[in-house]
Amino acid sequence: MDTISNYVDSVFAQLPTTPEVSEQKNAMLSKMQAKYNQLKAEGKSEHEAISVAIATHGNIDDFTGSYQAESPAENPQNEVYLTPEQVDEYIDHRHHFAWAMATGVFLCIMGPASLFLGQYLAGYRDGQGGRTSDLMDILTLVPLFIFVAAGVALFILYGMKEQQFELEEKRVQLDSTTYSRLKADHKAFRPRLAVAVAIGVALCILAPVSMLLSVVFLGEDNGLSLVFLLSFIAIGVFLFIFYGIQDETYEKLLSIGEFAKDKAEKNKVVGIVAGVVFPLAAAIYLIAGFVYYAWASAWIIFPIVGILFGIFATVYNGYMDLKKKK
Repeated sequence: MDTISNYVDSVFAQLPTTPEVSEQKNAMLSKMQAKYNQLKAEGKSEHEAISVAIATHGNIDDFTGSYQAESPAENPQNEVYLTPEQVDEYIDHRHHFAWAMATGVFLCIMGPASLFLGQYLAGYRDGQGGRTSDLMDILTLVPLFIFVAAGVALFILYGMKEQQFELEEKRVQLDSTTYSRLKADHKAFRPRLAVAVAIGVALCILAPVSMLLSVVFLGEDNGLSLVFLLSFIAIGVFLFIFYGIQDETYEKLLSIGEFAKDKAEKNKVVGIVAGVVFPLAAAIYLIAGFVYYAWASAWIIFPIVGILFGIFATVYNGYMDLKKKK
């Protein structure tokens, strides 16, 4: 029932607070709640009852004509109109896209962790007890390549699917009912995003702690310390990406946040820079790992690049804001 109330609040959020509007708002809420209770009594599921109630009585045009959605023909060239069916299809794709991107990054981080774990299980000790056979050294590399290959495959597969929607650098236009429904869904999603980010941050902070504890209890040269470190980081990054992409999807469809009209040009430049520096950081990490066997220390490139990129984005956005004011 909270979803219905949030939906109705979002529908009338842009309208003036007048007795007439309040009466129309209460009328919509009453009809939707009555429809919801009817469907629940008929044995419908919670999700189905809410969806049907919104579809049946959630059109603002049935209560007021003060808001009219912009027609597709009136949209500028850089804007695109999506029907409710297209919106649902895009959201479903982005959910799978978020899973694929988060899983791909997770696998790429866990690749080196699998290498260290394999070496530990095989009895490898750097500087202690000698090396295992050459064959065993090679076999411990197999999981690394499998993890990285699977991650790259996910990037390519779902990246190509993403391009099929052709929404890059375009602002989305929606009808009033779909816009209000998405706004209510986004409001309900934000608490889950906050919890995911909090857990992700906690895991990234605990990552070096887990490494230190493994050193204390298992010895200074144990290979599991790096496994713990990378595993904590991998799970934290997975949460950031998975929930971040879904939040980005709502902002894209609603044209808010980073996808607001006044931020489009700034995001274009920042996106180009991100498309260069992060793959470059990944390349440096892999080169340092394979050529210099610096898996244990080369991972520091990612937080360094992340911090520097954040500084760049902040400075550039501030510069563009000042430029517009002049």
